[in-house]
Amino acid sequence: MNDRLVRGLRALARGLHEHRWLWLVVLASLAVRLHWNLVVHPLDDYLYSDMRGYVRRAELLFSEPGWSPREYDAFYPFGTHVFIYAVQRFLGQGPEDFRVLGIAYAVVGALLTGFGYLLARRVSHHRFVPPLVGVALVTYYPFIALGGYVLSEVPFALCLVSSTYFLVRMAQDGRPRDAWAAGVLAALGFTLRPQILASVGLFGVYWLIFRKRLPRLRLSLMLHALLPLLLMAAFSSWRLHYHTGRYGLISENGKFNQVFGRCHNNKIFALPDTPQRRRTSFGPPPLIQLAKREAKLPGVWPGLDPAREVEITYTGYIGDSKILGELIDDCIARTGWAKQIEYSVVNVMLLWRYNVMWPDSGKGPWRPFARRWGIIHTTGLAIPALLGLLSVFVRRRADGLAIVSLHLWAILAIAALILGGVRFRSPYDAFIIILAFEVYATVLVAIGRFLRKRLMRGVPGPGEVGPPSP
Repeated sequence: MNDRLVRGLRALARGLHEHRWLWLVVLASLAVRLHWNLVVHPLDDYLYSDMRGYVRRAELLFSEPGWSPREYDAFYPFGTHVFIYAVQRFLGQGPEDFRVLGIAYAVVGALLTGFGYLLARRVSHHRFVPPLVGVALVTYYPFIALGGYVLSEVPFALCLVSSTYFLVRMAQDGRPRDAWAAGVLAALGFTLRPQILASVGLFGVYWLIFRKRLPRLRLSLMLHALLPLLLMAAFSSWRLHYHTGRYGLISENGKFNQVFGRCHNNKIFALPDTPQRRRTSFGPPPLIQLAKREAKLPGVWPGLDPAREVEITYTGYIGDSKILGELIDDCIARTGWAKQIEYSVVNVMLLWRYNVMWPDSGKGPWRPFARRWGIIHTTGLAIPALLGLLSVFVRRRADGLAIVSLHLWAILAIAALILGGVRFRSPYDAFIIILAFEVYATVLVAIGRFLRKRLMRGVPGPGEVGPPSP
């Protein structure tokens, strides 16, 4: 062997040893998810409701490569069905190839685990926390389960966690390449779920207020990170106008979802007003399950207490902002602001309680697993993670935990203003796990220090004489 090869092998061995936990959790996560997606829970066995909608929109990209205007295509963000199309078009054999899509979702889930571990290693103050976070993410059932459906949650979670990892690096190291990476990944997340803008906005406010804690985070770096997001927002706005002739940011379902949060109805029917439109309906599973709780336990709070009829019907396009705005105003006028505050409190509670994660909530074999993991999350992770929210107020320079906690503040605000649910919360669960484990570790270390001090007080020091024997 020549010296260059020997040096290369030694460097490779050092790298593998240094990042052994990263390789371990990523490969273990990939193995678990491949088995789930290809053997236990094949994606094409569960093509209904939202999953069918994503697949249909991806199929249209195959059948109409010219991308002709379709009003309904602008109702949802476009990232998920474009991702499906890209995987099946460039890596698979066409729109019927769900095996390659299952592999792609498994890879996304494994990368989510890896970036979760890396983020924990960046922000944790305890060496043993990152491996625990990595192992927890390998076996975390909600991520495994959601990655077995053609949905946006796991790809969005990857964009959230990976962009946050590079954002923390940008804040701590001040390197432009991290700013570009954070911005590009946040822009991709925006195409999947534009709610990422809430986290971006909160981080901007945090930076303005606590700039002294982030001395390496210059304005130029912030602009580097913001540019990809602005470009994607501009393209998304043009796309929406191309499909509908109307102006907006990326999709028209935001105000539609807000109707549920402000009216607490559990279904909306939109009847066609032109031959080109069709009858459409939707009901958010958290409120449907809350209605079932109300039926079983009438009068017990919280229950479904709608501002008007339980099922709202109107004639027109399902995303008509004028009709939806009038519905929201009517519900607020009917209830008053005190009831609206109550709705917001219930919406936040729905992030953890009173509903089982959809789609598993409707499937007999998987519902018990989803219910059990919901209980584990609520009892073991939610409370310490919510305590971790306070890290945003801790005066440390470039503290990554504060940046992580901003995401949890964001989902609380989104739920209060729009709607909550276990599935809506799930993309943020990696942050919740990191915060919860960090709080547990801090408490355990503090208890250990306290016990050591107590023990040392009872041990005579060098040269000291103990009490005389009786």
